[in-house]
Amino acid sequence: MNNQTFGVIGLGNFGYYIARDLILDGRKVIIDDKNEEAFKELKDLNENSFILDSTDKNALKEAGFGDTDVVIVSIGENIESRTLTFMALK
Repeated sequence: MNNQTFGVIGLGNFGYYIARDLILDGRKVIIDDKNEEAFKELKDLNENSFILDSTDKNALKEAGFGDTDVVIVSIGENIESRTLTFMALK
């Protein structure tokens, strides 16, 4: 299980702590948020950080989300973006 790759989309209150804990646990994690400020503390810990449109299937694929074992979508406020992100990941 330690060699699983995780993706976290959305670094709000929930996503940030999930991503941080996975990174500190030594897991490979790909993270995405629309706001660069969300990466501030995680940038030094993780090299796979992206600012991209999570509803764009090609952008997700290029960032490596297509090769992950688990993706956690933590987009809280915009239900449309959350739904479109799930569809792009599928």
